[in-house]
Amino acid sequence: MLKVFALSDKGRVRAINQDAYYEPRPGETFAVIADGMGGHQAGDVASRLAIEEFTRWLKCAPRPSEDTLRYAVSEANRAVYLKSRAESDKAGMGTTLTALWLEEDGALLAHVGDSRAYRLRDGRLEQMTHDHSLVSEMMERGELTEEEARVHPQRHYITRAIGTGNRVEADIMRYDRREGDVWLLCSDGLSMYFSRDELQSALRGRRKWQMKVEDLVRTAIDRGGADNVTALLVVCDGGRL
Repeated sequence: MLKVFALSDKGRVRAINQDAYYEPRPGETFAVIADGMGGHQAGDVASRLAIEEFTRWLKCAPRPSEDTLRYAVSEANRAVYLKSRAESDKAGMGTTLTALWLEEDGALLAHVGDSRAYRLRDGRLEQMTHDHSLVSEMMERGELTEEEARVHPQRHYITRAIGTGNRVEADIMRYDRREGDVWLLCSDGLSMYFSRDELQSALRGRRKWQMKVEDLVRTAIDRGGADNVTALLVVCDGGRL
């Protein structure tokens, strides 16, 4: 049994919310977030179109599989790319996409961009995705610390996105599933304002899950809210509160 709690806000600076997310309907076991980019409302179009196309293929699948995820990412990329080529006001638009798909004893992730998936297990929070971003590459080379990366002027520059080219390579990962696991999917408008330890502390607290989501989004806005902010929690199999 899954319990899902989500909230999205445009933040203090952006005119519109270009983030989008998908909560599982009854009988579904997948959730998705996307953070669009592009002028005017192109980013909004890209994130929503990517999620619509991506989830369409998962809904048709008899069971979770890595092959289905790869194909769904490819089709989402194709849909956004073709629309950006066909409509001049949407040229160059794109979006991140991070998806969690739970199976009976496992969890699958599909990931493109710098939105993130974290897993809370036995009180310990771990980042399960790798940012496709310039600052992430700089951190790997030892040129930036995590704290420096969070405030770097090019922290929003991503190196891989849905729809910016005719093909995209997604990270597809499989993990085990345990009773009580909690997954957090979030856009960088949230993660840029929190260290891992702060997120861990917030999720381990005794408040209700929906209140935790609201607290995370509100805190990101209070700390600046320079981007759209989206948080989605998936609580698996008896997670309390």
